[in-house]
Amino acid sequence: MKSKFPGYIDDYLENNILNSEKVIVVFDTNILLNLYRYEKKIVNDILMQMKSLKKNKFFEIWLPHQVALEFNLQRKSTFKKQEKAVQSIKDEFRSFKKKIEGHSIVGGKNSELFPLKKELGAHFDKIANVINSHLPQQNRVKRKDSVIDHIYEIFDGLVGDCYSSERMEHIEAEGNYRFNNNIPPGFEDDSKEITYSYMGTKVDAKYGDYILWSQLIDKAKSNAMTLVLVTGDEKPDWHSKEYDRVRPELINEFKLKTGQDFYSLTLPNFQRFFEPKLKRKLSEQTTNEIIELNQKDNTGWLEDVLSVFHHYDRPLHLKEVYKTILDATSRDLPPSWDVIIRRTIYNHCSDVKAYLGKKDLFRKLESGKYELRK
Repeated sequence: MKSKFPGYIDDYLENNILNSEKVIVVFDTNILLNLYRYEKKIVNDILMQMKSLKKNKFFEIWLPHQVALEFNLQRKSTFKKQEKAVQSIKDEFRSFKKKIEGHSIVGGKNSELFPLKKELGAHFDKIANVINSHLPQQNRVKRKDSVIDHIYEIFDGLVGDCYSSERMEHIEAEGNYRFNNNIPPGFEDDSKEITYSYMGTKVDAKYGDYILWSQLIDKAKSNAMTLVLVTGDEKPDWHSKEYDRVRPELINEFKLKTGQDFYSLTLPNFQRFFEPKLKRKLSEQTTNEIIELNQKDNTGWLEDVLSVFHHYDRPLHLKEVYKTILDATSRDLPPSWDVIIRRTIYNHCSDVKAYLGKKDLFRKLESGKYELRK
């Protein structure tokens, strides 16, 4: 029975993955894009870890074509989002400074806020200078992308091939069947409306995860090796809350189609479980930073989404919600911020398959728009 249902075995990671003779390590798009969101010291630590894996005989690192394509398409916008986040901090600091100065004027030196303003005032210029040093200046040389050259070097010759137009058409047809029947992975992306191309072949963004999944399966078949996907986002169509790990259905499908084992881990958990085989380990500071950023990326979104619907007080397309949050937020947006917003609405809408069965806050209309339930 175990051979038919390997994904449901409780100690699958310990007995199958960690006991493999060699493991293909794949990094997803979020892992690479998040390198633009950490401070330089953290980035260098992660890059050194990747380089170390290349020299480790137990591991073979590889990048699916879909991951490489998404990374190249999104890295510029991710890079610019960081500059926008710093500008937002500058604007908020300026507003805070004005409030302190304005309130302290009332009552003059007898104001209760005057001592606070006097004490803080000595540090205002210093804080402003620190913030400005992280902003791009008009007369300064264009800010250099310090990540891209390292990524190109690490994965030189280690990127998979793209699919043909015929294979893409087959994937789209199969993807539609899987989405309609809630078969992972990728069904959370069924409302994506972006298309792009590579070498004259159309790529529909909503099938991105299924394209990736197909490329992982092809790689495991070709190399006859265990494969571990290192991810920066534990999406429900990949990660099971019930089992607190990768979805059993994915392990089953992978094993029965390739004869090989599959697992998915966050970067901190990859280090935790494979520590005995690693030649180089991430620092405690790096590990904590990754965990904290992930927690921050996945909290507070429901309040943001609700505020958008309350502001407009009418049905909204998802694109309208995305744009409003993008324009107004002071968040350091994660690479998958639009996926998180969409997931937040789906998880609280009983009209879609991803509803979690708790708070039913949104109604999906026939037009495809969403509104608050009355």
